[in-house]
Parts: sequence; structure tokens; C-alpha cells
Amino acid sequence: MFLDEEIDYLNSLSAVRHATRTRITYEDAFKIECLRRDRNGESPTRVFREAGLGSELLGSKRIERCMSRWRSDPNLQTALERYDDGAGVPSTGGTDPRDALIRRQAARIAALEIEVRRLRALMPQPAKRP
Repeated sequence: MFLDEEIDYLNSLSAVRHATRTRITYEDAFKIECLRRDRNGESPTRVFREAGLGSELLGSKRIERCMSRWRSDPNLQTALERYDDGAGVPSTGGTDPRDALIRRQAARIAALEIEVRRLRALMPQPAKRP
């Protein structure tokens, strides 16, 4: 289950179409990008992380299940083939690599802030002094 602040964060990402407490719907362009990079031997976890969707937020199982589902989806495979043939897919952002870097960094910072809040909540609270 995602916290409200995590849902807000997820919904702010270009890779996410919609997020709720228990579900994330991803943009097709992100799915195809994941499949393309997976085909080229890149780690799906790395691709998700670069999109601001690190395993510390999603969990590695969720990433594995997404990739498994997407690899077996004939519609996504057809779109991936069109991409490989040069037809391309919708972009997930601007064409300037600096913009992509800034988006990745902002997403990483937001994910780290969520993780810090989560870890602080797990820490024992110091006893109050009289």
C-alpha cells in the first residue's frame, strides 16, 4: 500500500499514467522504453530507477511482474517492433538530454525524501526529558 505522499509523487512522474494506494498504471511509452532497454541487456530495475521508480519505493517484485507482463503483451511487442523498425514511439519528455537528466535527478531526490521519511518513522523515538 502506498502512502498519500507516495501516490502524489507517483502521479507526478511522466512514466506513470495513474497511481492509487494499490495500483500503478504506466504510460505505454514507458513500457516500450523498458522493453527496448531490456532487449538491449539493461537492468529493468535501473530503467525504473531512472524514471523515479526505484525498488525502494515499488519493491523488486513489482518491477519483475511488470516486466514479465509487458514481455508477454502482444500489443506492446508490436509497438516495440515498430520502434525497432524506426517508426518510433511517443516521447516521455523533451529531446534535450539536460532536461532528461534534471527530470531523473528530481525524481531521485523525491524518492530519497520519501525513503528518509519512511526510515525516520521506523526509528525509535528518544525518551522525553522532564
